Amino acid sequence: MEAFELLTDPCGAGQDATSEALAAACQLAAAVIRTPCDSLMDDLRSGRLAHLTDALAVWAGAPRPRVPHAAPDAGALRAAHTALFVSRAGGVPAPPYLGLLRDRELMGPSARRLSAELQAMGLRTREAWRELPDHVAAVAEAADLLLEHGRRAEAAGLARRYLAPWFDRYADAVAGADETGFYGEIAILLRRVLAEATP
Repeated sequence: MEAFELLTDPCGAGQDATSEALAAACQLAAAVIRTPCDSLMDDLRSGRLAHLTDALAVWAGAPRPRVPHAAPDAGALRAAHTALFVSRAGGVPAPPYLGLLRDRELMGPSARRLSAELQAMGLRTREAWRELPDHVAAVAEAADLLLEHGRRAEAAGLARRYLAPWFDRYADAVAGADETGFYGEIAILLRRVLAEATP
């Protein structure tokens, strides 16, 4: 976890299959929407990411995304990530800020409301986190952290209110603009899983 830390530690009960799928979807969203790092490349090389996407696809009854298993081209993934989420002539197809989706501005009312919700849940952004707190990866991590501590209703609420609408809006745009196929297929899968796990 890079973005958030839980200020208190209320222990919860074990997870059911839907909670496990939601946790896996949040972990996957956090890993792929964040700037590609060594841990993502390790997960690709080891097959862990392919195993995770396959399991989510089976759970949701969705097609399995093509995820490279051997020596992915890190440069190509970083270039695709930049073009999809960070900077591109004419604008990026999927800006990764949840408040921007609703308000068409960075750190607008929706982002401030989300920040207040996270604080009320006992979450705070880690000092090392260098993105805005309404970044898709940060909110996915926050939901996953809540799930780890048995707080399913809060996690599902975050995913339903913030993550699912982002993937509903941008999954097709990512798929259409992604030259690698990696991000697009995962975005389509995450849209399906989030819809199923947060009705």
